[in-house]
Amino acid sequence: MTINGYQFPDASSRSRSFDHDANWLEIHGVIDIDGVGWSFDDPCLLTVEAQELGRWLRDAARGGSPEDLWFLEPNLVFGLSDKTAECVTVRVTFSHESAPRDDSAAPDQVILRLTPQELATAATEWEKELAAYPMR
Repeated sequence: MTINGYQFPDASSRSRSFDHDANWLEIHGVIDIDGVGWSFDDPCLLTVEAQELGRWLRDAARGGSPEDLWFLEPNLVFGLSDKTAECVTVRVTFSHESAPRDDSAAPDQVILRLTPQELATAATEWEKELAAYPMR
């Protein structure tokens, strides 16, 4: 997954409270499982949720047991299926605009088996990318 940018790039917060319209991020995802896959582009994460995803990934990499991570838009759910010192198994469920197309044979859930270091690297890369999109 990568961040394409803000859904509304020219928006700015018009109030002192959190402005959802100014903080939606357009997320690009490409999923390929043994040659069966799909892609999506959808404003499915708020800036604060994207920050929370980075913390979730980092916590899982450090050996924590974070609860399943849900977002306001229910397109993505991250869960921890299993963990050992050598492997962290992350479950990502895709739905709505982020799900496989109706005619696709692709599953709507992906299981990722990563070393703690690979997951920590993914968290670092996500946080670096997210730094260009602060909460507005």
